[in-house]
Amino acid sequence: MLMREVIEKTKLTRKAIEYYEEKGFIHPARGDNNYRIYSAEDVKILKEISLFRKLGCSIEEIKEILSSQNNGKLAEIIRKREIDLELENKKVEVLKLIIKNEDIHIVEEELDWIEKQETMYSRLMRIFPGYIGQAFFMAYKPFLDVKLKKEDEKYFDQYIRFLDHLPELSLSEEEKALIEQAAKSLSATDLKAVNKAKIEAVEDYDKWFDENRECISQYRDFKQSEAYTHHPMVRILEKVREYLEQNAYDDMAVSLIRQFSSDYDAYYQNMLEANEKLLNQSDEIS
Repeated sequence: MLMREVIEKTKLTRKAIEYYEEKGFIHPARGDNNYRIYSAEDVKILKEISLFRKLGCSIEEIKEILSSQNNGKLAEIIRKREIDLELENKKVEVLKLIIKNEDIHIVEEELDWIEKQETMYSRLMRIFPGYIGQAFFMAYKPFLDVKLKKEDEKYFDQYIRFLDHLPELSLSEEEKALIEQAAKSLSATDLKAVNKAKIEAVEDYDKWFDENRECISQYRDFKQSEAYTHHPMVRILEKVREYLEQNAYDDMAVSLIRQFSSDYDAYYQNMLEANEKLLNQSDEIS
């Protein structure tokens, strides 16, 4: 079909259609007099681009979405928006402080802490692509509601410098696609709920153990099965663990987080105690 038909079907301007061709989204053939000849697939892609643009997606995001083998990339973008929106809402609360004539130093402190969280998120996303980086950030986020004490800011700065020197976790395109597929149904809200449950579990380990004894037993059996040991996601988890060990993440990064967040330190201590109890109670699990 010719340009005028495509304009009618997509409701896009000629300039927009040519722009998306220039960006490599579509590849119309050339007919007589060098006229562009568009296929039904070109029209389908243009309609999808139009939809995502109306939803505020950038050109780069749309490229990733359309090239993704499933909806995993879209899920990652949705989680990013949820995280960004929560941080933006915190900025709205800071604006309200200004309306209330709050002391400017308090306003600056609140804004500085929001910016620190944005910095932390961007660094984790550089190191751990996609869902993994978002999962790391969301695991720390429950402990980031209380802004830093002045004497603890140095530990946060050291943590960011440590992240800046870490290499990116190396994953193949196939592994990234597998992660996208596995995580495509998970929102930032889901991750928040999971982390809330983890915190509650280690705070009252005995209650959690009694309520989940059967699930723990089933999970233990599953981990010993061939279905688990041969699952490709297990290899990815092993790569993440190897990366963390090789780069001393627990020794350095986690240690610094524990120093600038007393809430995280308390959680970490509870988690160590819970793990120890779980190991000691392995014989009790039927």
